[in-house]
Amino acid sequence: MSREYDDDERPSWREIDKRRDKSSHVGGEKQKRKEPEADRWNVGRRKEALMRLFMGEKGTLEHEKLHKKIHKSYGAPTFPETFRKYVQKYGPPDDVSTLLLGLDTKDAPLMLLLMQKLEQVYVKTSDREKEDIRRKLSILSLTDKSIEIKERASEIAERIKPRS
Repeated sequence: MSREYDDDERPSWREIDKRRDKSSHVGGEKQKRKEPEADRWNVGRRKEALMRLFMGEKGTLEHEKLHKKIHKSYGAPTFPETFRKYVQKYGPPDDVSTLLLGLDTKDAPLMLLLMQKLEQVYVKTSDREKEDIRRKLSILSLTDKSIEIKERASEIAERIKPRS
């Protein structure tokens, strides 16, 4: 008679049962599955909705449409009127790119307001945006027809000039 195992190698019934209990293939108590993580798309939508809620008027779809219309109409004859309408309804824009576009409306009171806003947000902007602001103001200080705009642009450009 041949034996498959020597007495020392053969697993005991206790060891066989332990292996079977650890196996995921054998029934018994099913392991609890992890709860599926929240749908990332829904989490993003909720987060965006909360942000819009805290933004007030500037968080509405109407604001978003008018803001996009400013960028789309840049260079068109309707641009100055679109920009004025935006500022009347929502105040000066918060982003640098839109503020810089608004300086091309050639409406002196509006341009002065936008330059003031640029000066306020200058500290929080990236290096690239700071450079864009300085360039735009220096161009205005040299080329604008209005003396008031030229003076104000050069004053602000001088104040925000990087210290070396």
